[in-house]
Amino acid sequence: MKWSSLALLLTASVAFGDEPTWPRVITTIETEHLSWTRAATLERELPWKQGELVSKEQWDLGLTRLWNTDLFSRIDARVESRDGKDVAIFDVEERFSLNPLFSFGVGGGAWWFRVGANDVNWLGRYLEWGVRYERFDVYNGGQGWLRDPRLFDKRLSGLIQLEYLVRPRPDYARRRMAGILEVQGEVDDLTRLGVRLDVFHDEYLAPREGTAVLPDNLWAAQLTFSVKVGRVDTIRLRQTGWSLELKQVAGGASPALPYLQTMLELLWFKPLGERWNLAVRGQGAISSAVPTELGFYIGGLDLVRGYADSIVRTQAYALVNAEARVTLFDSMWFAIVGAGFVDGAVVGPDLRPLVSAGGGVRLLVPRLVRTGIRVDGAVTLIGRPAFGLSLGVFQFF
Repeated sequence: MKWSSLALLLTASVAFGDEPTWPRVITTIETEHLSWTRAATLERELPWKQGELVSKEQWDLGLTRLWNTDLFSRIDARVESRDGKDVAIFDVEERFSLNPLFSFGVGGGAWWFRVGANDVNWLGRYLEWGVRYERFDVYNGGQGWLRDPRLFDKRLSGLIQLEYLVRPRPDYARRRMAGILEVQGEVDDLTRLGVRLDVFHDEYLAPREGTAVLPDNLWAAQLTFSVKVGRVDTIRLRQTGWSLELKQVAGGASPALPYLQTMLELLWFKPLGERWNLAVRGQGAISSAVPTELGFYIGGLDLVRGYADSIVRTQAYALVNAEARVTLFDSMWFAIVGAGFVDGAVVGPDLRPLVSAGGGVRLLVPRLVRTGIRVDGAVTLIGRPAFGLSLGVFQFF
């Protein structure tokens, strides 16, 4: 069964009388309970326009696209016949678009929190702006960004972002000022191409504890080309589908030689029954010789739960996160999702293994975009036994 068809079966009802037939000419589009989102914004997501002959696949794809905007917590769609003409009616429940941002992470001996605000549906046009303050350990930082997911009214995504962030490492703290430009475009609903330019300046500070081992400060620029195939669709609190993304980075830094990095990420989601959701993330990366900070850092804060943050620095790694999620309670304003998981990685040329397992709970707010609290507890299974608590916002991945 196609993902779009599954999304339709789970989230939308289509009423044609006793015997629905396709294709149909949709003469008019109507919306119900649409307040701040412009009707034109909703209609732009549909792969057809009023007055056109619409197939069943096009109808299903339109519903899938609307869910994937993340602007709506409920979508009911139907077609009614009036005086011999077919009218499409979209009855929706909008998520609040102007949201306070609060997120935090605790794990592997590191912690951070961020506060700010963003609007993912600015002026009802599906435009996003955001500002955010970050506190990472004892260091202050911030970000600001503008994003247009439908640049030039096409299925293009454009991003401008400025940031000033500090990330503690075992031997130093990195302070980075960066500017980012990114454009991604859809070849079709299953293929996306992108290009991103990062320009940044890194300075290195002595750590609060231990002996400082400070790299040379550097200026760097890197160009990232990406291709993503497949699609992950959102259905209320669950996801379905898969995606595979390849990123090729070409960079140059002063003082350093040019470098290349290749990164691969696989996401796979499978709903089971009415409440369960299997979720898998696989990652792999390899790099040529790079300045110290531009290597890959593996640890418990955001990759392998239970281990210390940035426990390993490497130029190559592979990892897998596997979760079984179950919806324990679901209402308009509050939902509870439980999870059991296994995280594993092999790192570096010596294939050093890291494996952990555990469980957790997510306390979510369905009416708000990507909000809620995640608490995970993990036990390390290889190396010195340890228990790590990981806290964050929404899902781990």
